Amino acid sequence: MTKIEKHPAPEKLLRQITTETIDALGLGGQPDHPSIAILETGVGLIAKAWGLSQEALQNSVDLIQRQKQNILSGNGEEVLPRDECLESYDGPMIVELLWGLFETAIKLADAQDRAAIHDLAILMADSLNLDDWIEACGPAKA
Repeated sequence: MTKIEKHPAPEKLLRQITTETIDALGLGGQPDHPSIAILETGVGLIAKAWGLSQEALQNSVDLIQRQKQNILSGNGEEVLPRDECLESYDGPMIVELLWGLFETAIKLADAQDRAAIHDLAILMADSLNLDDWIEACGPAKA
């Protein structure tokens, strides 16, 4: 059984949500789609909640903006190495990501910021098919 990291590193969490945003855009997501906005907001809030450096945040924002520009220009250039794109998550990985998002929400003082992280967690649980993993494992295997 894979050990779930209950306290994923904030830098890892930032990288995961950045990658998920880039993947969503690469899979045909429109730059102005509400789910893209939820992901992008999450990037900023993760950095804010954990006090990550401005450089770390700016690197994520720059990657997302480059992906958006590539989509709008029709350029097929990838902004991340292929081995970092479209990572397949198993159940424990999904739970670890969601746990990290909920820990992030707790660190935020503003109710709207916490609600935005909640929306991001719901989006990630849905898009990564957490319910399917729970159903596949069954209660005795979870």
